[in-house]
Amino acid sequence: MEPPDPAWEDLQVLLAAVANGSLSAAAQALHLGQSTASRRLARLERRLGAPLLDRTPEGIRPTDLAERLLPHAELIAEHMDNIHRVVSGGQDGVSGRVRLALPDGLASTWLAPRLGALLESYPRLELDLLMGTAVVDLVRREADLALRFVPPSHPELLVRRLSRLPLRAFVAPSLAEVPVRKLRFIQLLDPEAAYLETQWIKRHAPDAPTLRVSNWNALFAMVRAGLGAGVLSPLVAEPVGLVPVSAVPKVGSRDLLLVYHPALRAVPRITAVRDWLLANAP
Repeated sequence: MEPPDPAWEDLQVLLAAVANGSLSAAAQALHLGQSTASRRLARLERRLGAPLLDRTPEGIRPTDLAERLLPHAELIAEHMDNIHRVVSGGQDGVSGRVRLALPDGLASTWLAPRLGALLESYPRLELDLLMGTAVVDLVRREADLALRFVPPSHPELLVRRLSRLPLRAFVAPSLAEVPVRKLRFIQLLDPEAAYLETQWIKRHAPDAPTLRVSNWNALFAMVRAGLGAGVLSPLVAEPVGLVPVSAVPKVGSRDLLLVYHPALRAVPRITAVRDWLLANAP
């Protein structure tokens, strides 16, 4: 009679299948025969009472149940690795890959000058930086940790506020004396006017010509080049010599949030990066 709880050897097959894109590749990665891998996956599905992988023309795709199960299986995998290190006499340590999603502006202006300290502290850490404005799905394992300005909609995710970043309109020194009504404003593409920056520009410089760009790094570079004004945090604007636009109100502030899945909070490599981010918040 099969035990009611999932076995680690069966969960291994699920993890390997999702990571490698097929059951045959999973069997190869685990040094199993394909029939053995298929049997273990079928046994896991029987124990859970639901399918875990959908077969599509593009390959396998985890079901909703599998998506919810995977972070917990990854946590078990991390603990098993630690057990093997202890048994073999190896030292515990932070190693492996961590995927951190964050806005491109934070990566290039705040994170880059500080990242060396993190990598020096954990030389076996592998860090993937997923940069852009798109909100990654942490429940579906598109990243392990995320820095974002918008709170997550999924109630299961954990949220920590790193800092509150003020925003102001800045220009290059060459434009410091230009009245706001004569400035060109450089802003991110925002068709629905959802961003605080867009709303402020519409309210305080409604007739200003605009130059719209699709990423923050381009916006920052163009403001520095003197092409116009941009709404930025003093954190990144003041160190490079940009000056506030005179005689206009401040824009407001944004909360910078650290978001992650609770199933990963005890994984050493995730904990190391999370704690470093908390300790080095801008």
